[in-house]
Amino acid sequence: MTCDRRQRESGFTLIEVIVVLAILGMLLGTAMPFAGAMVNADRRQEVRKELEGIAAALEAYWFDRGTWPTSLADATFRNAYLQTGIGGAATIDAWGGGSYREQRTATTYSVWSVGENGVDNGVLNEEFVVTVQCGPPGYLKTRQRMRVIVEAIANRIENGGSVALAWTGGAGLRVTLGLGAEYDNDGFGRPFAWNGTTMTLTSHGPDGAAGGGDDLTT
Repeated sequence: MTCDRRQRESGFTLIEVIVVLAILGMLLGTAMPFAGAMVNADRRQEVRKELEGIAAALEAYWFDRGTWPTSLADATFRNAYLQTGIGGAATIDAWGGGSYREQRTATTYSVWSVGENGVDNGVLNEEFVVTVQCGPPGYLKTRQRMRVIVEAIANRIENGGSVALAWTGGAGLRVTLGLGAEYDNDGFGRPFAWNGTTMTLTSHGPDGAAGGGDDLTT
């Protein structure tokens, strides 16, 4: 008695190869937008950090000299007040187009990024903007306190804590964050205004009036 034994040759059929390639294409199509979003998030964080550093350096320059540098590239400002790193990296916009944009007036100095679209829409229309105001030393102290407060609030949110509290008081947000009593007030000795819904912290500036041109908000 005899029997036929047919063995299938090893390897993939054309249909199997096509199916595998289709699956790989779907996976790549899902991964690429995710990777792009991660890159954009890193750039946003980088830009915010660099603009904050530039603002702090401009404040220090003003309070030392009573004037603004001629530009971010001014030799009396660069590396003396702002450590720009190799090739001036700290003043180069991560979104492209060269250096951060800047605009000076007698009383303000604004610096901004062109943002994700790479188009300069002007200081009033961009998302990533810092504006430093010249004025009494209270501004410097206010900004310093606001930076500490914002960092503490961000840490609490990251850890799942609530920030929908009044700023002052025994059970207020300032106490909850573990900040000292000096953080009740801005550099002008007036209470900070905290809005837990919009998550904005405001100093009403030297005149103490809400909505004035000297308000500082973050």
